[in-house]
Amino acid sequence: MTTFGVNFQDTDSWYHMRAVHNLAAHFPHQSGFDPYAIYGGGQNAYTEPWDLFIAGIASLLAFGIPSPRLIDQVGAWLPAVLGALLPIPLFFLARRLFGVGPARWTAVVAAVIPGILVWATHLGVPDHHVAECLLSVCALVLLCGAVESEGRERLWRLVVSGLLFGIYLCVRPAGIFVPATLSLAALLEPLLAPYVATVLAIASAVFLSSSGNIWAEYTWLTLGCSITACLAAWALGALWRKRAWSKTLLLPAVGVAAGVAIGIVAGLEPALFHSMAETIRRYLPDGQGTSRSYLVGELAPLWEVTPGRLSSVFEVLGPVWLPAFPVLLCAFYAIWRSRRPALVLCSVWGLVMTVAGVIQLRMMIYGEPAIAVAAGVGCARLMAELPRFRTAVSIATAIFLLVAGIPHGIQHSITDGGPRADWHQAMAWLRWNTPEPMGDPRAWLGYWPALQPGKDFAYPPSAYSVLTWWDYGNWVNAIGHRIPSTNGTQANSDTVAAFLTAASPQAAQALGSQLHARYAVLNYELTSELWPTVVQWSNRNVARYQRTIMQTSPAGGRVPITVYLPDYYRTMAVRMYNFDGRAITASPQVSAFITTPVRDPSGAMLDALESEETFPSEEKALEFRLLHPDKSVVVGSINPMVSCVNVEGLPWVKPVFASSDPAGPHTVKIFELTR
Repeated sequence: MTTFGVNFQDTDSWYHMRAVHNLAAHFPHQSGFDPYAIYGGGQNAYTEPWDLFIAGIASLLAFGIPSPRLIDQVGAWLPAVLGALLPIPLFFLARRLFGVGPARWTAVVAAVIPGILVWATHLGVPDHHVAECLLSVCALVLLCGAVESEGRERLWRLVVSGLLFGIYLCVRPAGIFVPATLSLAALLEPLLAPYVATVLAIASAVFLSSSGNIWAEYTWLTLGCSITACLAAWALGALWRKRAWSKTLLLPAVGVAAGVAIGIVAGLEPALFHSMAETIRRYLPDGQGTSRSYLVGELAPLWEVTPGRLSSVFEVLGPVWLPAFPVLLCAFYAIWRSRRPALVLCSVWGLVMTVAGVIQLRMMIYGEPAIAVAAGVGCARLMAELPRFRTAVSIATAIFLLVAGIPHGIQHSITDGGPRADWHQAMAWLRWNTPEPMGDPRAWLGYWPALQPGKDFAYPPSAYSVLTWWDYGNWVNAIGHRIPSTNGTQANSDTVAAFLTAASPQAAQALGSQLHARYAVLNYELTSELWPTVVQWSNRNVARYQRTIMQTSPAGGRVPITVYLPDYYRTMAVRMYNFDGRAITASPQVSAFITTPVRDPSGAMLDALESEETFPSEEKALEFRLLHPDKSVVVGSINPMVSCVNVEGLPWVKPVFASSDPAGPHTVKIFELTR
């Protein structure tokens, strides 16, 4: 809790709590549309079991309509409570497949493993990550149990597993990798095919309630392909057993048949199939830093997590990966040689989710439980190899996991990822000092039915948007009760980025009119650490605005300095945030940095500062560069607040608010954009 109430920890958490507050106002009816989500059409809201769960518990505790404070408290506590339950289903999964010893170690590891699960399950993160993890793990446990059961027990396990997977897809409609992974296991072990097909069919029936969301078409396509592949594997597996044919030929036959079946399904919707493939490609790392995965922190590959490379593995997984990875490598043997279908299913799941977690950090929500099971098996195996020293080794291993892992977990759990006090100040000012865009402040909690297909929402003449970066769009909606120009979906982000990087006031005004922006909210990070991301979204090159040069320190090492180029000071973001839209006269001294290329220990080429010259104007500095074509010369300033070029004023930009932040240069500023 803060002086502003519960400070939810990321942008998606604020999205969910905005929906929960709206839902609680007319529980149990969920709005099918949110006009406040983003300007330019609003945003359809699909059936969200997670939001319904939070609002339902709050309503139950209040015996009716809960207070906003109670709703926030339930949203803050619920992920932590559910996260504490995760070791239980993992214990039962490991016990079924590997025995009691590995199950105990799995529960211990699951309780202490650091990384994204610690973040997703600590106080103040009411995003659906914990629900995704718990639902998928429980459904997997039940499916493995159904494969190894008989009669009514098998039936109820299949039904409940299908229901849980269906609810999972409602919570995470973009989770197409789950049916894909289950069908892959069925292709590798056709004995699994009838169970997987049954579970996916039940899940499809449950998913009908969420079929209107933006990812639904991809989910239906994946479900169709997965069920078709399972049916093909089921039929061929039955044929092979009946004919007593060699099992060696079964796998390639199933692969070909499944490929043909999937091809037929994809052929019925070729445009949708290619669209899904392109979307997946866009969010996979490409090694060049141009993929969307490099623009969103949780989508970045594991090796990009600070501090990088092998250290990143320790940062996310602590020491747990040491006993886990050898076991995961042995899973390949289990898949190929095992005569136990449930073990094949678990092995395929573990490998796929671990690899996915390495490729995309967000997928560690699924990868970490799989790694916990593998680590539990690895620790138990180590105890078995040293029976005479079992007690001592057990104690030493437990201490090692705790001592080496808990610091990372504590760091993740105490990190404050929510809006700072300056943002809360800015959003409070926005809420109480700007016109109500919908004409009535009660509209924020109003019930909004889903739009009919092909219908657009008609905003009243009073409506407008608040221009800000997509990271902060949900704050504008949830805290400020205003309509952002972009939000966590990243819709309109390219237009916002074009506005922020525009050098022409006329072009910026046209973009602002396109977004129907009346106010702009900017912060320090937009012109500093977030600037390369903004530039990339605008399809420009960051080298046009700033360069990094290595300067020799007094100790003899090299330290990086940032040189801001003339075009940096001409952008709307800098002219508004750094200079409040005023006309600026260039500094009487403009620097020209002469650099020479050097190679660092890793082999990368860097620009090292050789000397610095100063000139009375940009023109003189550029003239110097032209007169020395044999030298690498960078003209600019190392102070982002001191322009090296003259900048005209922006009479249509009016500063109306600046937060007071005694902790540092993190002021949030609000500007009114006049026309």
